[in-house]
Amino acid sequence: MTQSQFNHERDDELGRMLREQLTGPAPEAFLHRMRSAVAGVPRANEWDVLGDWARPRVMALAIAAGLLLWLGAWFEGSQPAVDPGQMVASLPTHAVVSAQPPAVDEIMSALRERP
Repeated sequence: MTQSQFNHERDDELGRMLREQLTGPAPEAFLHRMRSAVAGVPRANEWDVLGDWARPRVMALAIAAGLLLWLGAWFEGSQPAVDPGQMVASLPTHAVVSAQPPAVDEIMSALRERP
């Protein structure tokens, strides 16, 4: 792993330099200029911010993926998994057809299997 030259610790020298440059001879004038600059910027609503974040292609892809997932779930739920006229057994075929009762191991394995 490579060690980064940037860390999260406080940098006293940088802080001193920033305070010197930002305060200057008249700190109140600097604050007034900053407040008037911020007040003059038009504020965007939530939809504008979201529109800036999301690119049109990414949004189109997300909508298409959601539609495909919805369609897949819709068609999966509308068709029966097994033909209603077909009988399904959870035990192996030889255990169902056999005249002998099934062994305990076969019953236990059939109970543990998931459909």
